[in-house]
Amino acid sequence: MQSEKLPLMGLGYVGIGAPDPETWHSFATDVCGLMPAPIPPVQSATAPLLPKPNSDGSGDDGSLFFKMDDRQWRLAIHPAETPGMQYFGLELATLRAVDQALETLASNGVEARPGTPEECRARGVQAMAVTQDPIGSRVELFASPIRDKGFVSPHGVEFKTGPLGMGHVFLMAPDIPVTLDFYMRILGFERTDYMNFAPGSSVQFLRCTPRHHSVGLLCVGPARGLQHMMFEVTSIDEVGLTLDRAMAAGVKITTSLGRHRNDGTFSFYMEGPGGFDIEIGCHGVLIDENWVEHEFAGDGDDWGHHGLGGESMVRDVNLQED
Repeated sequence: MQSEKLPLMGLGYVGIGAPDPETWHSFATDVCGLMPAPIPPVQSATAPLLPKPNSDGSGDDGSLFFKMDDRQWRLAIHPAETPGMQYFGLELATLRAVDQALETLASNGVEARPGTPEECRARGVQAMAVTQDPIGSRVELFASPIRDKGFVSPHGVEFKTGPLGMGHVFLMAPDIPVTLDFYMRILGFERTDYMNFAPGSSVQFLRCTPRHHSVGLLCVGPARGLQHMMFEVTSIDEVGLTLDRAMAAGVKITTSLGRHRNDGTFSFYMEGPGGFDIEIGCHGVLIDENWVEHEFAGDGDDWGHHGLGGESMVRDVNLQED
């Protein structure tokens, strides 16, 4: 069944697990240009799930938070034995939409529950619905996040966020039909375009704002998990300067500069501390009501992006057993 479409507003935040969260600090700030952020200020020592703040704003369990705009935080790094994505948040336009999300998920036989007060404080939001996609990713549908003082990048980077969300996540999905059903029919994403590049292997681009895609799905066998995460900046110079900082810091560049054919993004990919890739790009196409879904074939790039391909896409993914 399909209920009234959820008012999705894009990717709101991402939480990453890391054996040594501190390895993310210099990468996120000195390379990517994000700003360190304190843990959400509504947290308190009475909330057992939450770290207590240190004087520098980090959590006493080693958790780190980073800003890229006037949101209190966009990226969180938490201590974990195994690296990888722990959760991501999809923003809803209203608090009422959180109840709507719970009703929609329940009516389609998908297990979901309201976020506890402690969980909402941990994310700095007023309300959220917690569920799981067919891949096993924890998905949080939230509303009314904390905003605070202006973002100031350590390197003057301006990120393209606002009504487009914070960028995108690309997920490895072994069962594309079931995963597409969850994101499109149940949650209400639209498919912008897709590509079949081998029998049983495809890539799908899903949108819920004018951004070309907020969630991407990639099927290359049984692999599942986060393949890459993308931060969009506002100029070619910012992409190039980030590349310079990455190379100076000895970060592995996994895919050279190039331009994607379907979304027009000028970008490069580098290996983040978690093993998955971080894409830094700009000038992605914006979708309007006249866009028609289509399949594209052949090379996925107008030029460049050397190193990007089916094998590279599974290179650093933390595989999980089916």
